Amino acid sequence: MSDDRLGFPPARSALRFRLILALFGLVVSVAATVIFAVYGPVALAVLCGLLILITIVDLVIIRRRIRRELPRRGSDR
Repeated sequence: MSDDRLGFPPARSALRFRLILALFGLVVSVAATVIFAVYGPVALAVLCGLLILITIVDLVIIRRRIRRELPRRGSDR
């Protein structure tokens, strides 16, 4: 006699919040890259450029996970 309703529901990731944070990080990184490229040390501009690449990869991963979690149309779930 097992009851499947006992216990906690499966954990869900806060992907939308993570997407918002990644977009904010992308905007800040682009702004910092431009500012450092024009006014500051070039090494910091390169570092911020690397941060832009990492943020873009994170955005791609988040997008894939969001698509995977969306219910498919016409499914019986």
